[in-house]
Amino acid sequence: MARKTKAEAEQTRHRIITCSRQVFSRAGVTNTSLEEIAHEAGVTRGAVYWHFKNKADLFLAVRAETGRLLKLERTGPGDALQRLERGLLVALRRLEDDAEARAAYEVMLWKCEYVGEFSAVRDDLMGAGAAFLADTLHLYQEAKASKLLPLWLDPEVAALETLCFYTGLLKIWLADPTGKLFRRQAAAAITQHVRSRRAGTLRSASAKRS
Repeated sequence: MARKTKAEAEQTRHRIITCSRQVFSRAGVTNTSLEEIAHEAGVTRGAVYWHFKNKADLFLAVRAETGRLLKLERTGPGDALQRLERGLLVALRRLEDDAEARAAYEVMLWKCEYVGEFSAVRDDLMGAGAAFLADTLHLYQEAKASKLLPLWLDPEVAALETLCFYTGLLKIWLADPTGKLFRRQAAAAITQHVRSRRAGTLRSASAKRS
């Protein structure tokens, strides 16, 4: 049998990743075997092991191919808080529009146990969280320097709060596929979260209530 070309091998690898994302999404990571993924991809189990060391290695490839979801603009049009709000909304719209990204993040946030060999996956996810935290902190520090934030607001704590808020929002959003509970309000929640940071917002809201 003729040896596969580099392009053919890459096509096989991509097909395995695509099919594993689909199987993980349907059955969860723990309940999925490499044999099931091989069957879904139309390849042998040996072919799966040729490209990936184990299931955790394959799952990392699924995550890598999906790309980074929470990526914020440190520079660009608008002030720092406007860029923060825009970045969070863009990531949410990607989940709405990109079925592959939605399936991958559903698996990562709901259908995987990060123990044993998957501890490396957890570390990778925490690394992505740290990168998002750094971008968010940069924007809050810029907002503080531009006097956009209340004097009492600590940029480091604000960045941590936004990370917790947004990762929690994504998890709840993914758990609400019908949109009856939460999805229709998610974008408004993002906007309100960021705009409530702006200096004078709380004072204005209090004045309106009184």
